[in-house]
Amino acid sequence: MRLQSLILFLLGILVMAACGPTEEEQTQQQQRQMELQQQQASDLPYNFRMEMDSVLTRYFDLKNALVDSDSEQGAEKAEQLSAETYNVMDEVLEAENRGLWLGIAQVIRTETANLAGESDVDDQRFYFERISNAMIQMVESFNPVGYTIYHQSCPMVRDGSADWLSREEQIRNPYHGDRMMNCGEIIRQL
Repeated sequence: MRLQSLILFLLGILVMAACGPTEEEQTQQQQRQMELQQQQASDLPYNFRMEMDSVLTRYFDLKNALVDSDSEQGAEKAEQLSAETYNVMDEVLEAENRGLWLGIAQVIRTETANLAGESDVDDQRFYFERISNAMIQMVESFNPVGYTIYHQSCPMVRDGSADWLSREEQIRNPYHGDRMMNCGEIIRQL
């Protein structure tokens, strides 16, 4: 009976090992994905990539205002982020990418207007989550920059988790500010 159990256990391990990718295969797959993203980014017009970088800079300014729990700066930085999306020359993009960008930009514009209309920083943070999701989609879709961006997440926002982007590896939580400044983790590098 023990021998039969041991044999079944070993067969199970062999099947799992045979079915799943090896660590080397996973690394190669990640490398191919990064190369594809870099190729896609290099295919984007230079001006578009620079304009995307400006949008990201305004987003990081907004994130930092919320980290500091500064609702006045949050409202101001949200308006600047929204304005920056209008500076993106999307007509240089192919139709599919242009449609994708316009959808992302619309979410950013709507949610930054909502955020700017709130005077309470916790209410602003609600809209920041939606803005962050759109920004994450933008970076994943266009990979517009040549530097590392950290996709970070806090597991303790409302009844779940919320994500954001950061230039810094260190966690500085925009959803809780100084109440829980270091709460969160790096999900991945983009």
